Amino acid sequence: MADTETKIADAGAAGWIANSIVCFMAWAYLCGFVDSKALLPMALVSFGCTISYLSAGVSLVKLGDLVGGVTWLYFASFFGFANGLTYALNFFAPIYHWVIDPKILGYEWAILGVMLIFTTPVFLKFAPASGTIALIGADIGVCALALVYLGYSSKAVVLTSAWGLFVTGFFGVIMAGGLILNSAGIKFPMGKVLLK
Repeated sequence: MADTETKIADAGAAGWIANSIVCFMAWAYLCGFVDSKALLPMALVSFGCTISYLSAGVSLVKLGDLVGGVTWLYFASFFGFANGLTYALNFFAPIYHWVIDPKILGYEWAILGVMLIFTTPVFLKFAPASGTIALIGADIGVCALALVYLGYSSKAVVLTSAWGLFVTGFFGVIMAGGLILNSAGIKFPMGKVLLK
């Protein structure tokens, strides 16, 4: 009798790749390396990243990893899709003279920051060091971004967000590469678990 059970692999690396792309784009924008002309391409790329986030989230939930799966699923919703809509809105608003109040996004990012902080102990106990460092960078970057949207947008707060997201993106690349290589039997050091 043939095995009819559907097999699924851990697609978490796709989530890390998407997250690194989203974080590096935000870092470049917040640091002023690109300007508002980059917002529309950033929107389109964020929409594309939503697919990777969703794939990672669904695969991990199916494999029984609720923390990883739910994290990638809300990243799909907010870091990918909603972020893409926000970039597009910010691109078109000055063209069509739309008046928007971005402070409402501060509340969204504050909730996301709190959720990331709740997830941090799990990463400290179970994830490789590079994943934990990426998450701590996101904790800092996302919480600082919430402050920026809420109107506390001093240069220091903007750059704190930018560089927190850079750290997340950088260590996310290490996580993605490590997960892909390790799945093929090639050992790649991602660092040991930080808390035992």
